Amino acid sequence: MPMLKIGQRLNTREGTVVQVERFLASGGQGEVYEVTSARQHYALKWYFYPTTSEQTTQLEEMKKAFAIDGPFSQAPPDSRFLWPITMVNDPRNRTFGYLMPLLPREYQGLERLVLGKMRPVPNFHTLCTAAIQLAQSFKNLHARGLCYKDINLGGPFINPKTGEVIICDCDNVRYNKTPGNIIFIFFAAPELIRGEGNCTSKTDWHSLAVLLFYMFIRHHPLEGKRQLQINVFNEVAQREFYGNKPIFLFDANNQSNAATKGFHDSAIRNWNLYPKFLKRLFRRAFGVGLHNPDERVKESEWIGAFSTLRDSLYYCKKCNSPNFYDFEDHSNGNHQYCWRCQSLADLPMRLEIGDRTLLCTHHMKVYAHHTHSRLNFDDEIARMSQHPHDPSRWGIKNTGSSDWTLRTLDGKSVQVPVGRSVPLKHGLTIHFGSTEGRLLSK
Repeated sequence: MPMLKIGQRLNTREGTVVQVERFLASGGQGEVYEVTSARQHYALKWYFYPTTSEQTTQLEEMKKAFAIDGPFSQAPPDSRFLWPITMVNDPRNRTFGYLMPLLPREYQGLERLVLGKMRPVPNFHTLCTAAIQLAQSFKNLHARGLCYKDINLGGPFINPKTGEVIICDCDNVRYNKTPGNIIFIFFAAPELIRGEGNCTSKTDWHSLAVLLFYMFIRHHPLEGKRQLQINVFNEVAQREFYGNKPIFLFDANNQSNAATKGFHDSAIRNWNLYPKFLKRLFRRAFGVGLHNPDERVKESEWIGAFSTLRDSLYYCKKCNSPNFYDFEDHSNGNHQYCWRCQSLADLPMRLEIGDRTLLCTHHMKVYAHHTHSRLNFDDEIARMSQHPHDPSRWGIKNTGSSDWTLRTLDGKSVQVPVGRSVPLKHGLTIHFGSTEGRLLSK
């Protein structure tokens, strides 16, 4: 039975009245309701009544986070966090709650993705966008000296059509080095499981790597052959596998916990989809990063990696399956075997901007990140567009704020105003301003 009644009125810390409109969900810490205040709709998280001294202590710690010097006294470090607005008082002083913005209906939790229940199913381009936004959000959080403490599949929500991200359960956020209990051992950094140290941005780096591995491999990075050798996967075993002796299931130097055919087939298949550069980052995150927090993969590295992964996405011309081109693999020249039908396919036209290469597929976009402002994905420079009278013809449309200069193979220069497109022709050079890009087909 819900703790609050529909129509019940409560007061915020400032004395503003909120009215309970409907029950939304229940979780491990409390319940969530939709409420109204001054004709505006919000979400209200209402904590369960504490029944033990430990729960009472945890509730008091949460209250401190809302104090004048607590993390929630400031504006959110990133607009993608569903940031607490203010506390809501319990008339009986047994618990409390807090207001936050409502989660839009089109967003779904990442646990639905891993369980195969997310609809529509997000494509790889969308997943890369979500990974970039997740890393950006936590980068901005950590830059303020905060840590999320409890990164797991339940916090982030994504729009499966666009990859846009919203991060919930922000009441876990604390200042760096804040002590705290581990709630999700599967995501916790090994040193926290062993009881060494407190939560920091470095422990978040490990949890973020686990989250990203789940998103793209759909498996836990430390659950391999060893798990098959025990009868009961209890807390003792979990602490051994995740904390005391963690071993990556794709560790190149240690096969004692390797992914096993017949048991981890989907993880093996998914792992083999990705280029070498992404595998190297995961091997670092779950290799040296398990034992040396300073060597963990940082958010900016994940942002760059998933941008490169998104740029390398193309589709097999025979079976239309998505593939990622591995620019480090030159064994087949400008070709690559499709993972599904095994046909050797030509790559689409590509745009080379400095050391960055973008394959010209229908959803390719060029951002300031590619031209002059690293990790800036807010400013779009260009995107693919179809010819208005012939959908089979594609070009690169100027969607930035300044004109381009196009240089043809015979040396002629042509101005490309904002809103106009450049045809996909081998050898054309586009001057974006401070940077130039070149279209190549071989």
